Amino acid sequence: MSLTPAQRRAKQTIRNLVLSLIVTMGLVAAIYLGVPRDDSNRIAAVDYQTISIDASASLGQQALSPEVPSDWWANAARLETTLGVVSWYVGFVTEENQYIGLSQAFDSNPSWESSLLSSNFQDGQIELSGLTWEIWPTINPSSPPGTTEYALLHRLENSVVVIYGTAATADFEELAKSISSEIN
Repeated sequence: MSLTPAQRRAKQTIRNLVLSLIVTMGLVAAIYLGVPRDDSNRIAAVDYQTISIDASASLGQQALSPEVPSDWWANAARLETTLGVVSWYVGFVTEENQYIGLSQAFDSNPSWESSLLSSNFQDGQIELSGLTWEIWPTINPSSPPGTTEYALLHRLENSVVVIYGTAATADFEELAKSISSEIN
């Protein structure tokens, strides 16, 4: 029993559909496997200590450049102006790939502090290496954590130092001790 021409065309349509799907999937796989992907970190480390020397010269005041553990790195270092207050900013990435920002405001005012810590509240103090730091946890913890999930603030004679971020409390204390040794 032979197939009628209509039956033969119907089978060819299904067979051609399956073949075209196989060819399409093969092309997609070849393109996917053939496109190179860079798995390296796209955020370059910066030499914040060298940049702090230039910032200090520009400001006429010392921009902090604390020593951090060798497995931490800085991803940003710059002078900023917010609400008329000039500040020195350094962004650190810890060993656990968590963020700690350091902001040192020169001739600060309460508005600048409020702007930076708007989602935090003061919750006591801690003494680290002879300096008293105010503790500022977040009002509303979030997942993923925000950039000011936890903060420590210390007031100097003519500046305010705030460290904030998502890292563990121990990392904050380590950075605060390093800053304290640089200040003292």
